[in-house]
Amino acid sequence: MFQTKFGPLIGCLFVAAGGGSARALDFVQQIAPGVHLAGFADRYGSANCGWIELEDRTVLIDLPHGIGEEAFLAAVARTSSRPVRSLLLTSEPDPQDETLRALRAGGVEVVEVAAARRTISFGKGPGRIETIPCDDGLETAAAALYLSRERVLFAGRMVIHGPRADLTGRDTLAWMATLRKLKQLGANRVVPGYGSWEGRDLLGRQMDFLAELRRQVGYGISLGLPLEEIRQGILLPASYYPWAPYGEPSAEDIEHLFREQTVPAAPFGRRGPPGKDDGPQALVLIGDRFHEPEHIREGLKPVFQATGVTPHFAVDARALSAENLARVQLLVVLKDGMLWPQGNDRPYRQWMTMEQQEAVVEFVESGGGFLNLHNSMGLYPEGPYLELVGGRYEGHGPLERFGVEVVDAKHPVIRGVTDFFVADEQHTPSYDSKKVGLLLENRSDQGKVAAAGWAYQAGKGRLCHLANGHTRESLDHPMFQRLMRNAVNWCLGVSDSR
Repeated sequence: MFQTKFGPLIGCLFVAAGGGSARALDFVQQIAPGVHLAGFADRYGSANCGWIELEDRTVLIDLPHGIGEEAFLAAVARTSSRPVRSLLLTSEPDPQDETLRALRAGGVEVVEVAAARRTISFGKGPGRIETIPCDDGLETAAAALYLSRERVLFAGRMVIHGPRADLTGRDTLAWMATLRKLKQLGANRVVPGYGSWEGRDLLGRQMDFLAELRRQVGYGISLGLPLEEIRQGILLPASYYPWAPYGEPSAEDIEHLFREQTVPAAPFGRRGPPGKDDGPQALVLIGDRFHEPEHIREGLKPVFQATGVTPHFAVDARALSAENLARVQLLVVLKDGMLWPQGNDRPYRQWMTMEQQEAVVEFVESGGGFLNLHNSMGLYPEGPYLELVGGRYEGHGPLERFGVEVVDAKHPVIRGVTDFFVADEQHTPSYDSKKVGLLLENRSDQGKVAAAGWAYQAGKGRLCHLANGHTRESLDHPMFQRLMRNAVNWCLGVSDSR
């Protein structure tokens, strides 16, 4: 035996497999008192299983691979004095699995915790096992198991720590949300469904891998790049691959992420459009060549959380349609009007069609709210869209620190807002003073003053333009966060006294 800080490392246990042949039960390790793990070879996807010794029984976690039921139980008995009475499955099993059928026939209670789709506890006392429903979009249910006393998490298929995570068929946003939920448990050790259980912050690495892949694909979509060019441009740090250089995403993975973030899947995803009773909803169109979508998404998320609005983010400009607007109460745009996939030395093209312009106007004038942010007048075609916004993009100064000053302190959008400084681009738009009410001005250190925000009621709906938002620092600024919260509530006709 070799001693580790988690307890003795059991070497390969040679046991009798089916047919009387001898083979090793690969990679058995005790990682906490009464908690053992076993890993299996590449031909089984480097899958893992384990067992836990409770007061009155030994509980198996997931099925072994390539080893018979008798041989497996014999190996478990070498490390546990309690009888095997239960098997907990983090994913739906193959009912024809011979080991599963043998365990059932031998009186082992098989609990398909994934099928419960709710949090339950197994066992009593401080050593109990909590089961946590998980969602990665696959048709078959999944769960994770948490040992709160030992702070050990069996993550099942939510974590693949080598050699490769197959993304096809999964809802990567739901997957990342599940990983965030699991991370909040504060586990000291995470056992992945596949790959090594060694390593630090396995949940964080899996989240970072998925988020960065989505970010790169989404940025390409916002530029108007075709799938093949996006695929060729994907580059992730080696640290994202636990078994580098293996594990790079396949062409099918990139295509899956591309389809997730383009119409018709975007903007509502696999759950489809929201219903009438789902609360306030927003279509949020973000990202262009100079404004990478992910930092915008992260800067806007707190605004929607604070206002109780469900955002449906889109990087595909085609998601802006009359059909999609009919499903929401608020439109938010932080995206300029050009697709510029060939670089700064090539001509760009304007993406907004007349049909889209008319859809936005109809949406607002019929009662919808429109929060127009930063560059969302820039390089758009002349027509009803810009007439609705009430201004024109006239360029901007360098990225620098400048002041933002309140003009109309009585307007609800300005509630709680005072003058502030921010590092941003000082946009200098013209605006129709007969149509809109000026809320804010920005002032550079050289004394240049320009409109920084306005609002007005357009037909039955409301529109607010706020000029800041180029940098993440600008989006995160407490005063700008308050401005955006106020603007969302005002556009929706919601009173907010905070």
